[in-house]
Amino acid sequence: MTEAEALHTLREILGAEFELTPESVRAEARLQEDLDLDSLDAVVLAVRLEERTGLVIDDDLVASIRTVRDILDAILQQLPGRGA
Repeated sequence: MTEAEALHTLREILGAEFELTPESVRAEARLQEDLDLDSLDAVVLAVRLEERTGLVIDDDLVASIRTVRDILDAILQQLPGRGA
């Protein structure tokens, strides 16, 4: 999965779950301030991402996510050959 594919997936999930427009889901967008998502919404997002990608998103990571970029980095870091 490329960064563009990950962003596309995020846009689809955020649009379906929270009625956000694709244009509003930018890498620099802050979940709480710009997208009006709270901590429960972040958990829902993490679950949907896990369902769609097969990746596991750690609870501590979910708690620390502040921007769309944070989510993209978390996804990309777990991909084979790219992560820790």
